[in-house]
Amino acid sequence: MSESTTAVIRHVLSSNHPLSAPGETLELVQYIIPAGAVLPVHKHPGVQMATVESGTLTYHVVSHGDAIVTRANGHEEVIGPDEVTTFTVGDSWVEPVGMVHYAENRTAQPVILISTSLLDEHEPATELVEEAPTGLKAFG
Repeated sequence: MSESTTAVIRHVLSSNHPLSAPGETLELVQYIIPAGAVLPVHKHPGVQMATVESGTLTYHVVSHGDAIVTRANGHEEVIGPDEVTTFTVGDSWVEPVGMVHYAENRTAQPVILISTSLLDEHEPATELVEEAPTGLKAFG
């Protein structure tokens, strides 16, 4: 499948600057990832958690941390550097600060994610990374 040029849609459902986390922004976001889309390799300036609301997402951890995954059936696993997995409805994961990763929608239907993040309010929510993904191992 060729890479889609259609942009990912990002709907901020709620946003706050909690007093208990000075300098941080807490957000609840819905992402709609079009069929065939490949997200660029990136990282976040804080912790992000997500769950699949609909569709199937192929997810790659490139470096600098592990994604902690809870499958829809409650099974927990860790996806580390150079590993790739597939997330389906009800699967959730946590991305630690600075973990380099990317995702792609290899299907003909959009993927919808719900994400919560606690990010540095003075940094962009996503920072593109030049690291080229190589030698990824299938996982899960």
